[in-house]
Amino acid sequence: MLHTGPDKTNGVTRHENGHENAAARAIESARLVQPEWASRSVEERAAALERAAKRMLRDRQSLLHLVKEEMHKHEVEALFTEALGPLDAVKSWKKIIARARSRRVFMNPMVFPKKRARIDMVPRGVVGIIAPWNFPVSGLYRSVVPALLSGNAVILKPSEHTPRASAWFAEHFAREIPYGVINVVQGDGAIGMQVVESGIDACIFTGSVRAGTKVRVRCAELGIPSSVEMGGKDSAIVLADCDLDRTVMGVTHWTLANAGQSCGGIEIAYVEERIADAFVERLRCAWEKLRTGPGDEDVEVSPLGNKRQLEIVEAHVADAIAKGAKLVTGGKRTASATGYLPTLLDRCNAQMDVVREETFGPVLAVVRVFGADEAVRAINAGKYGLGASIWTRDVARAERLIERIDVGVATVNTHQFSGAVPSLPWSGTRATGFGVANSELSLLTFMHPKMVAVDENEVETFFMPFDRTLRDLGEALVKAQLGDFLGAAKIPLLMRRRAKRVKDFFR
Repeated sequence: MLHTGPDKTNGVTRHENGHENAAARAIESARLVQPEWASRSVEERAAALERAAKRMLRDRQSLLHLVKEEMHKHEVEALFTEALGPLDAVKSWKKIIARARSRRVFMNPMVFPKKRARIDMVPRGVVGIIAPWNFPVSGLYRSVVPALLSGNAVILKPSEHTPRASAWFAEHFAREIPYGVINVVQGDGAIGMQVVESGIDACIFTGSVRAGTKVRVRCAELGIPSSVEMGGKDSAIVLADCDLDRTVMGVTHWTLANAGQSCGGIEIAYVEERIADAFVERLRCAWEKLRTGPGDEDVEVSPLGNKRQLEIVEAHVADAIAKGAKLVTGGKRTASATGYLPTLLDRCNAQMDVVREETFGPVLAVVRVFGADEAVRAINAGKYGLGASIWTRDVARAERLIERIDVGVATVNTHQFSGAVPSLPWSGTRATGFGVANSELSLLTFMHPKMVAVDENEVETFFMPFDRTLRDLGEALVKAQLGDFLGAAKIPLLMRRRAKRVKDFFR
């Protein structure tokens, strides 16, 4: 059913794409209530969101069912990637925002006597969030939670592939906060652009390069702060001295988790030639034991989220094989509608789509290299710059190598986990975009700094008139900065003399 106006069922204000003014109606609702929400303390806002997050945990089974229906994710995987995160996010962001909301700034008492200043972080107003389908809840709360805790109202445009799971999330928050603080606008990319153009004060986007570029450009034209993340093509550098057991486990998990549908999942392994045969064989043995399919129990790899993504994965694999890659295992559909076997491709190169473009599926391209330097050059020459990991026993060497890799998220002997940690920034370079999620570094999208200064002087020594007394004071200040302490010792006397001169002048 398409609605022609706002629907406040279960507390969330929803605006369906059947109405041509859906985004306009959403921002109208948000504007009405945002000042009252912002007037509450961070602690009050956090208490409301904590109640909502606990309700989500108690009601988790309904979420797991929705996620399975909409994107075919197994319930056990959804429990960890979707259901367990919101409460921790609220508690962590409460601490981050409480620390960041106001801070005093040191002012040199000699240069700026009797002055004090602080920086307050204040909410932008209404934040538009355009979210992806691959993580229908965790892809939302990492932006929605800090936006709400910062005192903003939110207009949420979920992916058209996962509308019900996203609405479930918003409705649980909406039960604990005023009507209109969170608004859901359902629809496709055209509706997302309506949100951008509706009059929002900031925009968060996660999605493809094509759509993200349009959003970023339009936000710039409208003067709207934006944080845009446009995917990734993460690599693992597997060095000859790695702990092979640990590396095989880690690369397997971070390649195949969420059926590979993660912007920060491993899609390429740059493997030193001298251990490449052993590494590939170990992966083959492990991957052929993995169970795939639509079931919930005893299955590790979920089907893909939609048929379009399955077609992309198949096209990338076919392109690689046609250009000389060796299919080690997988490479075909399973019995389920969008299922695809874990697929390992060896002897890949930079001319193949599985190395150049984002595959977003259960596929790993192995590129053999003669050393770490070759791997670093290849990563830096790539299109994306989200994350990279180095697998080695020599941690000190890995940390030196990381300094040369042009990515936003770098790890040693692990991968991607930090995306779920609110205190750690998640960002990228190049085609990944310049957006920042998580940590205090992301707050400038949700809040803007307001400088507040207080002056308790009766008179300013630098006020007019510009005469010899001001010149003498200026010269003494110069001597102080140059380390001439005898000259600097005259500053208090000169300041008193100057203050008297200004007072006398204005009487």
